[in-house]
Amino acid sequence: MKKILLIIPFLICLSCKKETDTNPTEEPAPVTQNDVRINFTNMAGNTVVSLSKDSVYVGSTPKYLNANNDTFSVSFLKYYISAIRLKKSDGSYFSEPYDTYSYHLVDAADSSNTCKFSLKNVPLGNYIQLEFSVGVDSLRNVSGAQTGPLDPIHNMFWTWSQGYIFFKLEGYSSSAPANTVHNIQYDIGGFQNPYNNIRTFTLSLTAPNLVVVGDHVSDIYIKTDILEAFKTPTAINFSTDPVMMSLGPGQLIANNYKDMFTLSLIKN
Repeated sequence: MKKILLIIPFLICLSCKKETDTNPTEEPAPVTQNDVRINFTNMAGNTVVSLSKDSVYVGSTPKYLNANNDTFSVSFLKYYISAIRLKKSDGSYFSEPYDTYSYHLVDAADSSNTCKFSLKNVPLGNYIQLEFSVGVDSLRNVSGAQTGPLDPIHNMFWTWSQGYIFFKLEGYSSSAPANTVHNIQYDIGGFQNPYNNIRTFTLSLTAPNLVVVGDHVSDIYIKTDILEAFKTPTAINFSTDPVMMSLGPGQLIANNYKDMFTLSLIKN
């Protein structure tokens, strides 16, 4: 009787194992999306921008020359990148989902963390164009206290009536007048007509195209040339216009930096 009782559980276990072994193995779901990294390098012509807190020039102060032949240094450089879209070769678009974190604050003082960011869940495929804006749209400007990249703690916010600063460059120039202690300050914002200073840029992603694949992340490298902000169509003279913080004059800078971004490299 004892032998029979021992055999029955053994047979039951064999039956379970056989049933388990015959179940087909589930195939992993196919990969249809991946991230794309966007990297910004802040330049003054062909020189990478280094920030300086020097209140006067010393031998080690990083100095740059604008189109008006004004020498200057940079102590503060930040700007908002938003409304990012990628255009596929078939004409369709991927748009970054709209939320607080679709506003990317590029800060030259924290280049290892903020001068690069990832677009999440981009469909696989070939992409031929990148579109983005410098600025913060009207809805976010009038939506009260924000968090994340739009938190006023980042020192990129004026008041609830004027809203966010889109592009901020501050520094020192020997050309600037003594009454500004030779400081320069360009804080560009404004989202309402006639002083809507949001600007949209389109970069061609060719030779090669951006290719989003499933097994690794692709990179887009963009050069931001701050000299273009002071160049065309209006050359900015630091001796006469060392400070621009109001909306009207700020349009001069906003119109100038249309040529500020160029594609450097695509790594697929």
